[in-house]
Amino acid sequence: MKQLPLISIGLCTYNGAEFLREQLESLVHQSYRPLEIRVRDDQSKDDTLSIIHEFQSKYSFIHLIQNQKRLGLQKNFEAVFRDCQGQFIAPCDQDDIWHPQKLEVLYQYIGGHQIAYHDSLLIDEEGKSMDFRMSDKFRLQNWNDQEPFLLFNCISGHSMLFRKTLLSTALPMPDTGFYDHWLAFVALSMGSITFCPEPLVNYRQHQSNHTDLIGKKRSTRGLDRAIQRISRENQWLEVCARFAKAANPSTSAKKMNELAQMRASSFFCFALGWEIWKNRKLILSIPSYSRFAQVTFALRYSIGLRTKTFFYTYL
Repeated sequence: MKQLPLISIGLCTYNGAEFLREQLESLVHQSYRPLEIRVRDDQSKDDTLSIIHEFQSKYSFIHLIQNQKRLGLQKNFEAVFRDCQGQFIAPCDQDDIWHPQKLEVLYQYIGGHQIAYHDSLLIDEEGKSMDFRMSDKFRLQNWNDQEPFLLFNCISGHSMLFRKTLLSTALPMPDTGFYDHWLAFVALSMGSITFCPEPLVNYRQHQSNHTDLIGKKRSTRGLDRAIQRISRENQWLEVCARFAKAANPSTSAKKMNELAQMRASSFFCFALGWEIWKNRKLILSIPSYSRFAQVTFALRYSIGLRTKTFFYTYL
């Protein structure tokens, strides 16, 4: 019988004791073998380490490294990915619940693709279903083009299995954006991404989530929020454009970046809105927008920061 390749779960922890035991239980009972769990702890101060040590005493395939200094989420995932020895890597948060067949199913799906990912069911802090799936918010499907990922991302780290060879191009991670968005963007310069419609993770929503999927956490309002949003979007497009210039897979990233930078210093940038509108079948293919919502989105991107500043300051 042919030996299956090793899959590495890359788990990052930081003060995650509240939900970590339930997460680890779901990992050690994965049906797929051979398996290793590589853990990077980012200087936790709660009982996170003692819980990991408890599981290590029972399962020899769990390996732990505690960082000597805080790395933050992005760089901690980069570090744990470097630790992983498997041919395939599955990123893991510290607070979800994986279905037992998650890795087995994704391995069957990945084939010659760079990434395989699945749908997820949202649960609350108590583990109760919120009757909401990722596919209720985003259009989840197979992907071949980078353009949809210039402004959006629908592939969460907890839902993906990717080839370790992807890291040779994706590392080091940029400081801007999220690691899963970056991996998806880079993967599409090298090949394709395939989708499994089964919800294979119970994706926990709580106040400490880094990703505000259901839009309940807004720490800023008004002009400050507009400035932060434009800055964040422009930094991401600049990262994509630099990658496109080096790898030469996408001219859209370069064009979008040039226009977005103009928006940051002008009253209006209708060329940016037009670029989005004329390429809407690709650029707006992730969100489930109606035609009216697509028009509204393109118009919103046409409004420059100087107009927003005037509006929030004087009106």
